[in-house]
Amino acid sequence: MAAYIVIRTKVHDPEAHSAFAEAATALLAQSDGEFVVRARECATLEGEAPDVVVVQRFPDAASARAFYDSSEHQQALKDAGGAFTREVVIVEGA
Repeated sequence: MAAYIVIRTKVHDPEAHSAFAEAATALLAQSDGEFVVRARECATLEGEAPDVVVVQRFPDAASARAFYDSSEHQQALKDAGGAFTREVVIVEGA
């Protein structure tokens, strides 16, 4: 069953966030994942509006988790420092 990483991001340092996004995009291209949504504009119906919403699709939850946990992705997150705060979940579905 397909799995999705859903990311809601509040950006504190746009330049550093852009560098992270570039690195993450390259890593995603090397994995079994693909972008479904990359948006800076959204209609918030409840809660605080994020600056960026990203949805990535993977063949299954194990592939999504492997991408997120990869040493390269974790290093990119570390390198970004406090450039952003995020909420990240993996969900399965059609």
